[in-house]
Amino acid sequence: MNAIPLRKHSGVANPPEPPQLELDLFVPPEQTHTAKVIPFEPRFEWDESSIFALREGLLWDSLRVLADGRAGEAAKQEAEDWMMSDEIHPFSFVVCCNELGYVPAELREQTRDLIQRHKKRLGK
Repeated sequence: MNAIPLRKHSGVANPPEPPQLELDLFVPPEQTHTAKVIPFEPRFEWDESSIFALREGLLWDSLRVLADGRAGEAAKQEAEDWMMSDEIHPFSFVVCCNELGYVPAELREQTRDLIQRHKKRLGK
């Protein structure tokens, strides 16, 4: 095994210097690399029937969460806050009800009554 000679400086042995990394800053044009172009996924276009189905699912899922005794309190509170809100935006409770043919105030009232009866039956 060949030993690498150590240089001495002021009586202290220095380990050999590690090799320097070399970076080719000036690469000839024939060696240039280009990035791979990844095509975009085709954009999904929502049609009216898809939006209707999403609104219907959102409304029924929220009603199920409110009636389900197994649902967590945070999920129930989120569903109740959404239902009690009068905000108007594409997936608000009011818009979902109107699109599905329900009167928001009546559905709120019926849901509250149903939840109260359910709680009484469970003894809560």
